Amino acid sequence: MMGTYNVQLRALLVFLITCGVRAAIRPIDLPDSLSKCFQTFSKKHFFRNGTAEQLSLTCLQRYMWSDVGIVCKNMTKPELDYIDSLLSKFLRNREKRQAQRRLRREYRSLTLQERNAYHQAVRALKDRPAPRNYDTIARYHQANVGQSAHGGPAFLPWHRIYLLIYEEALIEASNGQIQALPYIDFRLDSRLSNPTSSVLWTPDFLGTGNGRVNNGPFANWIVDGSALIRNVGGSSLLMTDAQTRRLFQIRNVRRFGQDCESLHNGAHVFVGGMMSELQRASFDPTFFMYHCFIDYLWWRYQCPPGNNCISERFVYPGTPSDGPHAPNEFMDNLSFNGRVRNREGYEQRWLNIFTYASSPVECTNACTSLSRAGALDCTTTSCRSASTGGNTGGNGGGGNGGGGNGGGGNGGTDYYDYYYDSQPITGRKKRSTDQNHQPSPFTMPSTVNKNYFLAYPVQNLYRMNCVSDTSKWAFIPIKVINVRAHSELYNSYPVKNGKVIVSTSNDIYDQLPEIQKIDRLTSPGNQTHFNPCKTDDSGAFRISVTSYGLNYYGTHEDYVIIDNRAPLYSALTYIGVRRPTRNKSSKVYLTSFDNCGRTCTAECLVPGSKPPRYVTCSGAIEIDRKGPKGYAATYDDAVLMYYNFKEPGGCPVSNEESVPVVFYCRKANNWMYTPNAYKQ
Repeated sequence: MMGTYNVQLRALLVFLITCGVRAAIRPIDLPDSLSKCFQTFSKKHFFRNGTAEQLSLTCLQRYMWSDVGIVCKNMTKPELDYIDSLLSKFLRNREKRQAQRRLRREYRSLTLQERNAYHQAVRALKDRPAPRNYDTIARYHQANVGQSAHGGPAFLPWHRIYLLIYEEALIEASNGQIQALPYIDFRLDSRLSNPTSSVLWTPDFLGTGNGRVNNGPFANWIVDGSALIRNVGGSSLLMTDAQTRRLFQIRNVRRFGQDCESLHNGAHVFVGGMMSELQRASFDPTFFMYHCFIDYLWWRYQCPPGNNCISERFVYPGTPSDGPHAPNEFMDNLSFNGRVRNREGYEQRWLNIFTYASSPVECTNACTSLSRAGALDCTTTSCRSASTGGNTGGNGGGGNGGGGNGGGGNGGTDYYDYYYDSQPITGRKKRSTDQNHQPSPFTMPSTVNKNYFLAYPVQNLYRMNCVSDTSKWAFIPIKVINVRAHSELYNSYPVKNGKVIVSTSNDIYDQLPEIQKIDRLTSPGNQTHFNPCKTDDSGAFRISVTSYGLNYYGTHEDYVIIDNRAPLYSALTYIGVRRPTRNKSSKVYLTSFDNCGRTCTAECLVPGSKPPRYVTCSGAIEIDRKGPKGYAATYDDAVLMYYNFKEPGGCPVSNEESVPVVFYCRKANNWMYTPNAYKQ
């Protein structure tokens, strides 16, 4: 397959050179560092139970941070002095705190009074005059983390110190009313069939989950010059019980840190909005509670339950060849460089300052005592997040039968109909009778939530480099073609002589032997279900498409809803990219993943081909202002690029030549293609 791929691309290159085609959009090489990262991860085995989306996200985050990363605003000396004062405060006191260590607990385990006190502390810190406030600490993650906070063994210790700085500021801002930072364990939400229905995204907890945050404790916040924004549920990448079990089985300390950092990326994308941008994630208070959970996992790895702490897990795993992650390098080139080296961040003495209460996720016996009305639902053997039912609320309306910001849904009941844990399914089977189905410890209603896939529109940040402005962006049409998998069955069957022919292997949409003709042409995959990989009896299935700037810092995400009943189905979306200027083209990497995290193959348009012809490519393209113009200044104009009207009111004709990239989704568990496009 790779050989065919390279032959096709070489043929495309020859065509472009010999024919002299001028094109506003053309395929290009992936940057070497990004391609190398993809190839490295494709060879590793420790993520064999993960998804291509998780792995690609790790590489893309590293590339955006290290290769494209732009410091929008350097911190001032008064701001750094404030950070220095917080760091100095707990450094002075850490040796004498063993007897009064801060106890960090899961957010939903707090009482109502404790939760409100925490919210008040965060708001108090936010409302303090600059520079001694929340925004200064959040901007520190944006402006002064250099190269050692991510992408290497200093990731865990750097964020441990960062959390201590933030925690110290909260205690100070609350006048001692709170004593520790709570953590959010998203595994409680991954146990819901619809994680977006978690109570986290309601006014009593974190507030609005979709769009501008306009209710809850952080309502109407202005951070980093714009409104606080979330897009909860844009991707199903929450960490699961199975993944953390595998994580704790790792004995190599360096590998544990690598896997932990890679797995942690998923929740950033799940929450979306600012949380999905590495440079701005810390402006959402969710960031600190989530990273407190990542530190909890590290603490649990260092000090397993029922055992003494394991001394070798406090030895820094970096080497002198690790550059900014080398053991004796100072953390992040701070103004107080001499304070903490990377290797010191691994030392056990930090645990003199804080400890953790066990997560409700780890309870397996007599768990009902952990229940919190409206926060935690626990049976005798397990706990999960309380749920609103249906989709999480957004701006302007909820789900079916309820709503508004943070509310809404299908009557306030969660659904556990499909709960899979990385089990492959072969052959055509009806989902409700699948042998790999894991029974829920909670009572299941007989109805199925039909709303999960009809998600809210994505509120993109439209931030390019350091400016948030839609007018800086352009839009291009992108088509998605979906192939139905072998493992799906829908409740509609042929009728013969008045009798409905019910089958456990085929339905009316894929009758035998007719479907075999299509199968021979499409080679559909046997999909693997990763928890939380969702299907729906209506046939609705969501596939996301995202653009990542390769020569600018910015992303844009949207999705299509396809009808999964059909053997083949196509849908169109319009993706934002940096608008090219006279002096600078825009280089973009396009990705597409289905709702189960499987990659869709990019097919690039051969410029000048008539009828339009596509060849397999990486998804990296360059856009310039040369003719013929391949982008539109507005979303509406991009629609009119694809649909041509001969006269007002007439039926439009589609213009396939306006689609530069088609994503072909066969539900196979393939890794994306990584060879660079035009290597000769």
